[in-house]
Amino acid sequence: MHRFTFTLIFALLLSPLTALHAADKPNIIVILTDDHGWADLGVQGADAHIRTPNVDQLAREGVRFSRGYVTAPQCTPSRAGLISGRYQNTFGVEQNFDGMPSAVVTLPERLKTSGYVTGISGKWHLDSGGPKVDGEKSHDPALAPHRQGFDEYFTGTMQDYSASHSLDGTPFPDAPRAVTEKGCRVVLQTEWALQFLERRAAETEKPFFLYLAYMAPHTPLEFPKPWLDAVPKDLPRERRSALALLAAIDDGVGRVRQQLKEMRQSENTLIFFLGDNGAPLGKKGDGSLNLPMRGQKGMVSEGGIRVPFVAAWPGKIPGGQVFEHSVISLDIAATATAAAGQPPAPELDGVNLLPHLTGEKKDAPHETLYWRWVDQAAIHEFPYKLIQLGRKQSLLFDITKPDGENQAHELSAKHPEIAARLRAKLSDWMGTLTRPGPPTQLQREGHFTGADILK
Repeated sequence: MHRFTFTLIFALLLSPLTALHAADKPNIIVILTDDHGWADLGVQGADAHIRTPNVDQLAREGVRFSRGYVTAPQCTPSRAGLISGRYQNTFGVEQNFDGMPSAVVTLPERLKTSGYVTGISGKWHLDSGGPKVDGEKSHDPALAPHRQGFDEYFTGTMQDYSASHSLDGTPFPDAPRAVTEKGCRVVLQTEWALQFLERRAAETEKPFFLYLAYMAPHTPLEFPKPWLDAVPKDLPRERRSALALLAAIDDGVGRVRQQLKEMRQSENTLIFFLGDNGAPLGKKGDGSLNLPMRGQKGMVSEGGIRVPFVAAWPGKIPGGQVFEHSVISLDIAATATAAAGQPPAPELDGVNLLPHLTGEKKDAPHETLYWRWVDQAAIHEFPYKLIQLGRKQSLLFDITKPDGENQAHELSAKHPEIAARLRAKLSDWMGTLTRPGPPTQLQREGHFTGADILK
């Protein structure tokens, strides 16, 4: 008999209330992809080669956010905004190598106060101790996931992980233990997540929070089977890798949802699926696509910060929705804590999306969204978005237009009053940050500068 099935039957015999735990506090799962362009979900309808039936089904049963944003076009700051529910610039995380301060209250820490068991599988990327040492990035043990709210963990990017439990579910008495596992990174990260869920099937008195942070389709390129076999052989090498890795992720999403079904927790689980930033293109590309948006990872243009974004909670969020208002990754923490029964936390910068998704509220969740990353900043007040490059130059766009952020359709001269108002509002916001003021050149990893947006 399959181990999970045996565990589930045993748990059912222990208590007639099994699988009905804490019905007023749903389980919460956040699935995050890495350098995943907006085009690369089947339901986006942007590319005929993409095959993501499980995430597409998640979107059909829940809501697809057509304008879903993250807080930065780069891994570390984007992830810091997501896991804290705050603009990361407010606590000094501006770019990669900025470790998230231990004083920052994370989403798992908040949920633990409501009785949640918390787990992370995959890429953490918030524990940098500074620049690379002897060619390797240093890590601050005080910023590791188990120090920032996670009870159980399997964190790494490829084959090397820091773990509380093995892939077969065995707890490590000397955790965190460094382990090396062979196989496709996506499969490893999925397998550990499934083991986390299996442990929850036997311990049903508490709700759980799972953060499944896939390190894909981010480079290095990988060509996992059997998913590669379904990718057309005449496509570019990078595109074949992206499609295979995204199919592996999609398969993982399907397996997670199947396990929830076996646990009888499908209707008691709120799931978010999103990317951490847009795809890189050109020589640094991973094969993913941002079409039809202009720009890419490392830019605050749409291609760098607008990502695939889906949510589902069967029985609570009406299915089949395409939500046209702008949302941002900050909203996940506000929504999750509200679903857990916590009162609004004024320090959170996101919005509880549930009233907007159930029809209780008809207005847009946000009036204004902000970004500052390296030498770029932006402010978005639908339908306008103003991008500031360095201290002086700014560009105004109507992002509802097909050409989007095309310099040929830059609107500052046509709408000087709108440009001036947004510049002033952006400046006020930047004045409140840990490093106040306009965007400036900081330490870089070879990513783009604001000037690249003008090309």
